[in-house]
Amino acid sequence: MISKDNFIRQLSEVASLRGFLALSVNQFSQNIELLINRVFRKKDFVVESVVNSLFEHQGPLAELSVRLKVLVSLGVISTEVFEDINFLIELKDQLSNEVEEFSFSDSYIIDEIKKLHHIDLNIVLDILKKEPKLDNKDSLQYQMFQTRLEKIVRSSLILAISAIRDQLDIESPL
Repeated sequence: MISKDNFIRQLSEVASLRGFLALSVNQFSQNIELLINRVFRKKDFVVESVVNSLFEHQGPLAELSVRLKVLVSLGVISTEVFEDINFLIELKDQLSNEVEEFSFSDSYIIDEIKKLHHIDLNIVLDILKKEPKLDNKDSLQYQMFQTRLEKIVRSSLILAISAIRDQLDIESPL
């Protein structure tokens, strides 16, 4: 598994939003697997054989979305973490099916990520209020604004994803 610092570095280096979301969902999947292991995988042979059959590749609890439901229903993770991870999975899947490549600063993406519980978009919203009203999207001023907005949205998403990842890095409460 990727260390937190390396994960944040990798997120900041990913060029596309699709790649960013794919890396995030992959990391969540790995963290959820580790959390499942801490919660359910016990050394008792009987428990281990039953639990392994449920969580293995063909088992009924093998899918990430099902594992999330199990963890939230047992109170291991919060509803907010559950909703945010599901939202990011759905957004990743939706963008994977799109022909158009979206950037972090697209208004559609900003509107969508407002749904996340773990994100603070106050800086982004303040900047959007000051958006230059330019007809020429090729102007240097407009491009500088978009680049700044892109970096701030990316940073906000990295902080949110990092906070969610931290919520998955807990000891078993059971």
